[in-house]
Amino acid sequence: MQIRQYPNCLLWLAVLISGLVLGVDDAWAQAGPPYKLKLPGVISYELNLPSLVAYANGYFTEEGIELTDFVVGSGGTLRTAMIAREFDVGLFGFVHVPLARIAGSPWKMVLSTHDLEIFSLVVRSELKDKVKTVADLRGMKVGFSTPGAASWYMGSVFLKKAGLDPEKDVQYVSLGGDPGVIYTSLKTGRVDAFSAWEPTTTRAIEEGVAYPVVPIWEPDEHRRWVGPKALALGLVTREDVIKDRPDLVRRMVNAHKKGLAFIRSKSSAEITEVVLKNPKTAEQFKGLDRALVVKIFDRIKAGFGDGCLSRSGFEAEMKLALEYKLVKRAVSFEEFGDTSFAGECP
Repeated sequence: MQIRQYPNCLLWLAVLISGLVLGVDDAWAQAGPPYKLKLPGVISYELNLPSLVAYANGYFTEEGIELTDFVVGSGGTLRTAMIAREFDVGLFGFVHVPLARIAGSPWKMVLSTHDLEIFSLVVRSELKDKVKTVADLRGMKVGFSTPGAASWYMGSVFLKKAGLDPEKDVQYVSLGGDPGVIYTSLKTGRVDAFSAWEPTTTRAIEEGVAYPVVPIWEPDEHRRWVGPKALALGLVTREDVIKDRPDLVRRMVNAHKKGLAFIRSKSSAEITEVVLKNPKTAEQFKGLDRALVVKIFDRIKAGFGDGCLSRSGFEAEMKLALEYKLVKRAVSFEEFGDTSFAGECP
């Protein structure tokens, strides 16, 4: 009798467990995923391509995150919003972390989205016979996004390294972070040069609007201006978020690591197909044809790593920021980043 009843007991136990699991799944479905948030960042494919891929491929959903929107704007404006706790995580360039910490908001980078500096100095094509080097920009109008943003930071580095004072020797002009405005400003001569990132760099060069005097994507130029590597861009949060909601940070990092792995393993054409096919991510590529997007990805693909934080890359960026007085004081690598999520690069 006991032998015959034993399978029935197992059957009832299996039914009970299945009911409990289904109950948890139903509760999750009714309540929604554990985390629901918006992700702020500049339209910069070096900065946000891992996020766009993660969204298009469903990696955020896999990690229990409902990403409701990509909030785009200039870096300085978004930094102010995150300091004010309008956002708990965001995509930012290197300089924003020390600036926020010095301002009293304890930011930390938890994952690197790009391991090379991204800003090239491009000059409008009408000046090709006149401007051969950065120093030739004396007296001209040089554009950047907003004060305190990464474009301002690297533009200042280029000018100061060439012996030019951004406040005295050029007209240093803020244009905001809209790629369309930046492109038009170069095309119409509102500015003579710009500290540019993608999509502006490749679009302006391919369409004959501008040419580079600092092509930062070339390894020799990167070494000359920055060094071999740079902890240029990343996923950033605050210390209070890490303390109170480490699970959120872990899930965000995991989703981005999946995005980075996809980028490294696929061709630029395959990546383009993914981000243009999804209606939400395709919004950030309006006005760009598929062939141009592939060229952009070809240019920036070498900078995508596995998300680890590089101490040497940090030191290269911090040295520049201090040497050219772009931050008031140094922050340490341990203050700057938390390596417990994505790891420290070997």
